[in-house]
Amino acid sequence: MRKVKVDDLVGNEILALPIVSDNDIVLIHADVVLTSDLITRVRNIGLYEIYIRDDKVEEKKVDILPKSNVPEHIYKVEETMEDSKVVVKSVLEKHIYKHNKDLWQIGQEAEKIINSVLEEPEVVTNITEIRNVSTDMYTHCLNVCSLSTIMALRLKMSEKQVRNVSIGAILHDIGLRYVNVPYIDITEKEMNKKDSLEYRNHTVYGYSSIQDESWISDTSKEIILMHHERIDGTGYPFGQTGDKLKLEVKLVSICDEFDSLISGIGNKKLKIYEAIEFLKINSGVKFDAAITNKLLESVAAFPVGITVITDKGEKGVVVRQNKDYTDRPVIRMTFHSDGTPYEENVEKNLMTELTMFIIDTE
Repeated sequence: MRKVKVDDLVGNEILALPIVSDNDIVLIHADVVLTSDLITRVRNIGLYEIYIRDDKVEEKKVDILPKSNVPEHIYKVEETMEDSKVVVKSVLEKHIYKHNKDLWQIGQEAEKIINSVLEEPEVVTNITEIRNVSTDMYTHCLNVCSLSTIMALRLKMSEKQVRNVSIGAILHDIGLRYVNVPYIDITEKEMNKKDSLEYRNHTVYGYSSIQDESWISDTSKEIILMHHERIDGTGYPFGQTGDKLKLEVKLVSICDEFDSLISGIGNKKLKIYEAIEFLKINSGVKFDAAITNKLLESVAAFPVGITVITDKGEKGVVVRQNKDYTDRPVIRMTFHSDGTPYEENVEKNLMTELTMFIIDTE
């Protein structure tokens, strides 16, 4: 490995050592390929140098950045998802309706995600910083799978239920392979009537394509078919109400909606705090209140590394979360309200700066 300046990164470098926050949460994992977005995030965190992999340089022990006394244990969920995406995309891209002898491989990837989470129980309480925003249907399915699996464990579901949730979630949008309408960064209401009807059919197409797969449980199949049902009966394809929906279906539907809102899969893309507000408004209305509230307890409205704008017109970068108060983080101030930069390192904790509020993000 070798040390490089963040300003010299061009993209596609491989991070050699994980980047860790002050409260020991892994912000970016080792072996992740650095995209332009990740490089910006590294810069926003305030790092000037990082270690990247270099096969030509002899490996030697170096302290993890930015702290040297963090635990050796490193989260593997995101790495597992990156590996799984290759398999999931390969299998689904060649999936012929009802005929794919390799579909079972996706089930194996769901098992890997379950195992990653079970091997790292601290992930279940630290899910605020491990999410990658979906860029396509495959990443979306993996995000929903990992989030649903973690939430199933937080809800203390049985081993069988967790497995059904994970497999149903990773395959929940398989039906999108069989619709030919635009569904990125657009709501169903914005689609014309024909496209909206076709998009809604993806749940039925998905179920039909896997209904004969004996290795997929009936509950997982119900997740694929009914993840767009809502407890008030306004969902589809059947307009089922909450009393007729299994807990596993309700769980995946909420995780799917959250990731869809921030990624723009079948929705107009929102910022994370806007998606959280949407779930708050619809908790107990369209979504099961207990599950929604459990998710809202876990997700940070303003993740570490994001640039925020305060009600005073100032800008800052989120550097730490406050436990149990995910909408009141610690901010390292970067710009005054008049646009001039802060020359000193000033941190403001919104748990003590009670008159300061975040009104937007960049």
